[in-house]
Amino acid sequence: MILSNDAKNALLQGLASALNVGDNAKLSIYIGDVAVVDFVMPNPVQQSIADGVLTFNLPEKLLATESGTPTSAKLFASDGTEFAEFAIGSDITLSRNEFYMGGYVSLTSLAINI
Repeated sequence: MILSNDAKNALLQGLASALNVGDNAKLSIYIGDVAVVDFVMPNPVQQSIADGVLTFNLPEKLLATESGTPTSAKLFASDGTEFAEFAIGSDITLSRNEFYMGGYVSLTSLAINI
């Protein structure tokens, strides 16, 4: 199946709309199985939806609770439902490749491309 850009955009708008319900969505960054940064996502989450790409508004920087190399990230709706898992460095880019406990971490880009 090959989707048109309009169909892709409609799917992504549905995802964004679901993430915008209730309190803010959350993006957790993991080192192994431990969440070390829990970003509260802005509402609305979407900066733009175009050509099959959902580009997210970015949250404020936070302090890491552990040291190490981030391995993955998970996006959760306000009710705790997991919506997506990301590999670090592809669809998600962070300000640091290595975290240090008590050091600031920011999200520099986040997008879903279908």
